[in-house]
Amino acid sequence: MIEDFFDHKCNIFHVVKGTGSPGFGLPGSPTFDYRTVPDIAEQSCHFGVRNGEMNTTQQQPQNDLYARLKLYLPCGTDIRLNDKVVDCTTGLTYTAEVPRNIRGHHITVYVKREGPGKAL
Repeated sequence: MIEDFFDHKCNIFHVVKGTGSPGFGLPGSPTFDYRTVPDIAEQSCHFGVRNGEMNTTQQQPQNDLYARLKLYLPCGTDIRLNDKVVDCTTGLTYTAEVPRNIRGHHITVYVKREGPGKAL
């Protein structure tokens, strides 16, 4: 059964649009941020590490990590473009690309991680 395939957990944070002004009498412009509390907590999922690409570039003072993985979710999960996805096991944070509904069976979405790596 497909439910047995979802052996990981993740938190999903939706993008929240706001308005902010840089000050000095300049007009406000849209800002985009995430809430501190996940919109969907401990969602069953599967991170397809074998289907993804990862590389590390040695930089100073720390390494840069790039990863693009395929995330599998149950059908009906509310995930959107640019949502923040946090792996509950490792704490790694990813940004969602465009989700795809696979024949009403499950959802696949590529998630990417860019930036400085840190020791686990």
